[in-house]
Amino acid sequence: MSQRVHNPMHKIIAKKGATLWIPRSCVAASLKDPDVYTQSAAQLYPLGSKLEFADGRVFRYGKFGETNTLCPQGRFVANGNLVPGSAATDGYEGSLDATSDYAVGSTVLILNDGEDRGLNHYEDGMLTVFPSGHICAYRIAGSDLAASVDDVTIYLDDPNGLQTALVVNSTGVTAYPSMFSQMMNPQSTTHGHTYTSCVGLYLGDVMTDNYYAWVQRRGRAWVTPTAYYGDGASERLAQMHTYGESALRTSYTSQIIGYLTQMTVSGYGDGMVWLQLE
Repeated sequence: MSQRVHNPMHKIIAKKGATLWIPRSCVAASLKDPDVYTQSAAQLYPLGSKLEFADGRVFRYGKFGETNTLCPQGRFVANGNLVPGSAATDGYEGSLDATSDYAVGSTVLILNDGEDRGLNHYEDGMLTVFPSGHICAYRIAGSDLAASVDDVTIYLDDPNGLQTALVVNSTGVTAYPSMFSQMMNPQSTTHGHTYTSCVGLYLGDVMTDNYYAWVQRRGRAWVTPTAYYGDGASERLAQMHTYGESALRTSYTSQIIGYLTQMTVSGYGDGMVWLQLE
């Protein structure tokens, strides 16, 4: 099959105190007002869509990769996609497929992907190309349902297409799914929290596999720390090891999340932070 890339000219919609940024995508956006507190079975916006409030809060739209009851307690979710070329099957590392080379300006490419991909598996992902003397990464607007196990067509976001010609079966490429396409409890990911990166804070109380929701990446937010902090001198920086998927987690890697907003006192910490994931 072939798809059309919807071109909203990076449309910006301002309504009810929030601004919605819709990227180019093979998925058409809904006109439904965004709700940052609930999930939905249907995809209402392209993955990676941006929602920004006047007070500085920023959200991104993504998809859950699991059903989990603990994560909404801890609230942070991680990118559950494994890096291509490892033991992973989430992305692709290899070469392109075609009967001839891809010229400058090409926007539709075919991957020699070894997996039978579903529709728009690579939506909002990135394609990195490694031609001789040049490295470039392109955002992917969407991808077709696999025509065969090793034949996945992807559509580049940039209407100007490739900046450099690519030689078929010679130029190396790496295709990544969206960092928001498989949001999971950090502890549930294949290698656990020590190999994951937080992608946002989920404000809902239900998290269901293959459902869609907004996650907060910037601005004021209440988090669930393993232990309230700021009750010691100079404890201001919020890091991944401070928080878990539930209040029971005690050891996490030190990805920077943000910083405490409140003035705290000795013996009494807090959990209101300014997120800096975006």
